[in-house]
Amino acid sequence: MLRYFNNTFAEAFGAQILRFLRGTGALSRFAFRSWWSCVSPPWDYRLIMDQAMAIGVRSLPIAIMTALFVGLVGVLQTGVQLNKFGAKSYVPAIAFIANAREMIPVFIAFVVGSRVAASITAEMGSMRVTEQIDAMEILNVDPFRYLIAPRMLAATLLLPLIAIFCLFAAFGGGTIVAWSGLLIHPQEYYEVSKKFAYLSDVYFGLGKTVVFGNIIALVGCYFGYNTHGGAEGVGRATTTSVVVTLMLILLLNFIMTRWFLVLSPNLS
Repeated sequence: MLRYFNNTFAEAFGAQILRFLRGTGALSRFAFRSWWSCVSPPWDYRLIMDQAMAIGVRSLPIAIMTALFVGLVGVLQTGVQLNKFGAKSYVPAIAFIANAREMIPVFIAFVVGSRVAASITAEMGSMRVTEQIDAMEILNVDPFRYLIAPRMLAATLLLPLIAIFCLFAAFGGGTIVAWSGLLIHPQEYYEVSKKFAYLSDVYFGLGKTVVFGNIIALVGCYFGYNTHGGAEGVGRATTTSVVVTLMLILLLNFIMTRWFLVLSPNLS
């Protein structure tokens, strides 16, 4: 009985490993073809602008709202803890650096990524199960250039711009909490932030959002393009794309943070 259980477990575990490796290989091939479509002309600027509106502009309100509350809570928690050690004056600098490097890029990637990845997967999955993508291929229209490249370019370019607006929102929220809850005047808050924070902290976070935006659109397009199984398949692909997107954001965030700190010791 134990031998049967061990064999069954080994077979199931091995099957999952093979499935993971096949999926990774398929995603890699899809990624290289998609990236090539993004960097090689011609580009349809009308399609890119349409996707920029759908992906970026419509995500801006929820992103700014998220950033505002991240700034509020971040300063509140930091201030309460540092006040115990008599280091309340350092709250603005710590909050700004944390927001610029980590909090805003990751939180915004989570919020926008969940929305965008689900939207792209559902849209392209519906096109796949209704054979619209098959019809495009029959008519010699490249789906990668017509459907995938505009979405990836729009997400890659727009997420850093969204993050810039969100940094201002988080800074404003932090200023409000610092003034009302910690009695730190807005002018003092600004001066301390300017003294201890650097533009390199902002560039550090914005560099992450470029990668996050590309990955969000890539994963959404991949699962949408490979959807099968009708309406049920579209729902399953949408759920999977959101989960994979969030996991990749966490993984890539760790990798980029580690390498940025190694390559730029002045950031540590």
